[in-house]
Amino acid sequence: MRIQTVPCLSDNLSYLVVDDSTRTCVVIDPGEARPFLETIRDQNLELLAVLATHHHYDHIGGLSQMPSVPVWSSRRDLERVPGAGDSKVRYVFDDQTSFSWSALAKRQPGTPLDAVKIQIHTLSIPGHTEGQVAIVMTDESSADKTPHVFVGDTLFAFGCGRCLEGTPEILFASLQKLKSLPPASRLYFGHEYTEKNALFWLSHRKSVQSEARADLFHFNPDLVAGELEKHMALMRTSHAPKPAPRLDDEIGRNPFLQIATVSEFRRWRELRNAF
Repeated sequence: MRIQTVPCLSDNLSYLVVDDSTRTCVVIDPGEARPFLETIRDQNLELLAVLATHHHYDHIGGLSQMPSVPVWSSRRDLERVPGAGDSKVRYVFDDQTSFSWSALAKRQPGTPLDAVKIQIHTLSIPGHTEGQVAIVMTDESSADKTPHVFVGDTLFAFGCGRCLEGTPEILFASLQKLKSLPPASRLYFGHEYTEKNALFWLSHRKSVQSEARADLFHFNPDLVAGELEKHMALMRTSHAPKPAPRLDDEIGRNPFLQIATVSEFRRWRELRNAF
């Protein structure tokens, strides 16, 4: 399994997942079509399906120009995510269900896709939207079987999503669900918000320390500042997206993943809204 980050629009991060043994691929959250169509053409790949983490236009805006392939979304988003191209073929992700690579493409048994060892598992993680799902992919043929988790807009570097169709209580519960995944899981965010999220926490350095909130969550401003500096240096020297972080590393640096109570989470989410 090979995962390629495809930047879209101004700061969206979309993804192409490729099985090189069969030269097939799936697209996750095509905010626009052109970057995917060019990549698929240049690499001589066959597109099997499009997967949507949620219904917002900046994650599905390219669907109308994609080839007519099956489109998968949550059940809540079934009527909010259109088909690809002129196809109306739609399939549903339910919470905690698993699929094979060939099942995503809805191919009949007896094709080379049956031998592909990529497994897909879905988790319902509402809060940002009611229909938000996490798409977890694992290459069972790999030595470490690392889960690769596409979290949409529920989680970001140093941050988390806004509660647009849910409450902080619902989003907090979804973050706990993500935290329960294996520590070595790799995270694939829906946007590049590293700089703004880091600056938010650094702007509250004094208030966090003065309010002695170490019992509620851990905040290491030196770690945040160091990570921000590395991020900005990378942005200056390379246009390539950053490697996907490990879940345990993100827990270690992201205060939103450390907050112990819903009331505290609500407080900081509202502060971030106003930043």
